[in-house]
Amino acid sequence: MSMLRTPVLKIAPPYDDDLIRRIEQGFSNRLKTEVCFEVNEDPSLLCGFVAYVNGMVFDASGKTRLADIKEYLLDSVLVPPAVKEEDDF
Repeated sequence: MSMLRTPVLKIAPPYDDDLIRRIEQGFSNRLKTEVCFEVNEDPSLLCGFVAYVNGMVFDASGKTRLADIKEYLLDSVLVPPAVKEEDDF
């Protein structure tokens, strides 16, 4: 027997009830079922939110976006450019 978990929304401040309702409506439309979040404020996210629904994680946080950009930039700098081989004649 599996227990359904309450969906959790970790969200960066500031936010209001209207924003929470819009996020819930978006998830409800996408998942074809009513979603009502347990809301937890998390200033470490910088902006945006992370939603946990039915064992899935939806990360729309500024913290993750900045980490992705940092990783992309570091990979771009640390990977040496491709060396072209000259044709043998």
